[in-house]
Amino acid sequence: MMLKTIAIAGLCAATLSGCDTPSVDAPLSLAGTPGPNYQTDLAQCQASARQIGQGHIGTSAALGGAGGALVGATENSDKALVGAIAGAMAGAAVGDIQVKQAQRDYVIRCMQNRGHPVTG
Repeated sequence: MMLKTIAIAGLCAATLSGCDTPSVDAPLSLAGTPGPNYQTDLAQCQASARQIGQGHIGTSAALGGAGGALVGATENSDKALVGAIAGAMAGAAVGDIQVKQAQRDYVIRCMQNRGHPVTG
């Protein structure tokens, strides 16, 4: 029973982490011709964006694990352990999605602030 629950939790986490959040390196959409320093600016914006959320995924995993353990503890100690594992996996997946989205948003704003016609 415990192995089945862990497998289901893993599947749920894998499903969450598969959401279509573009990475920092994904091509940007432009509404016009980029400026002459586009590639240099892009590299600098991407490098800065990669610094965003360094500890966020671990924090999300810890919070998810704690929440899962609390829910599982209302039934018994075995379910508390399974709940902690499932919660940590889901928390890490959600944290990863949030970090990727924040990084992508940063790249877009950074490029717009440098005068490039980036739309997304």
